[in-house]
Amino acid sequence: MVPIAGGIAIVSFGDAIVTDPKDQPEPVQTSTKTDDMDVCSVIRAGRPSAEDAEVLTDRILQASWELLLQIGFENFSIDKLAKYGRFGKPTIYARFPGKAELLRAVLMKNIKERTRGLFEGVTHHHIDEAIPALCSDGVEFYHSPEGRLMERLIDWLDIETEDGGASMRGWSAEVAIHDISELLERAVQRGEIRMSEIKTASLFLMEGICGHARLAEVQDKFDREPHLQWATRYWAMIKKTFCF
Repeated sequence: MVPIAGGIAIVSFGDAIVTDPKDQPEPVQTSTKTDDMDVCSVIRAGRPSAEDAEVLTDRILQASWELLLQIGFENFSIDKLAKYGRFGKPTIYARFPGKAELLRAVLMKNIKERTRGLFEGVTHHHIDEAIPALCSDGVEFYHSPEGRLMERLIDWLDIETEDGGASMRGWSAEVAIHDISELLERAVQRGEIRMSEIKTASLFLMEGICGHARLAEVQDKFDREPHLQWATRYWAMIKKTFCF
C-alpha cells in the first residue's frame, strides 16, 4: 500500500529547463547507505515526465498517510513530511498549496482505497451475507487507528478549515452510497432480490451502518458477532421496505 517505503529509489529533479535534447546531461547516480540499505539517488536536470510527476505525487500522499499514523494529526506538518519522505518543500508546495489541500487529497485517496477494499471483500457473496459482513467490517475499520484518523481529518477539513473545499463528510457518503448501490444492483441482476428505489435503499443502509459504527462499543479484541446480528436484522427491515 505504501510505495514510499524504504528501498525505493529517491528521484530528485533540478530546477533547470533543458530545451534542446542535445544539451540534456547524462543522469548522475550516487549511492548512499541508509539503515543498512543502499539507496540509489538519480539526479536529473530538466522537468520530470508526466509519469514521474504522477509517481512523485503519489509518494507524497502515501508518505503523508504513513506520517499521520505515526505521529498523529496534531503533530503533522509540511516540514516534518519533507524530512520524513526526503522531499524538497518546493516539490510539495508545487502540488499542494497548503496543509489543507494536501490532507484533503490524502483523505480522498485513502477513503477510495479503503472503501474499495471493504466492498471487494463481499462482492461475490450472496447479498444476505454481504450486507452483514460489510457492516461488521465497516465497524471494525471505523474503530481502527486508520478509521479514527479519517474521522479526525474529515472533521478538521469540514469544520476547522476555510479553504473553500467541498464537504468531505458529504463526499465520503456519496462514495459509500454509490458502492452500496452497485452491490444491490448486482444482487438484483443475479436474482437474489427484487428491489425498487435502489439509491434510496442504499442511503438508508449507509446511514444505518455508519450510525451503528459510531454508537458501537468496541473492545480491544473485536467481536464480529453482535454486529453481524444487528446488520442481519437491519437488512431484513430494509428488504421489507424496498423489496417486492
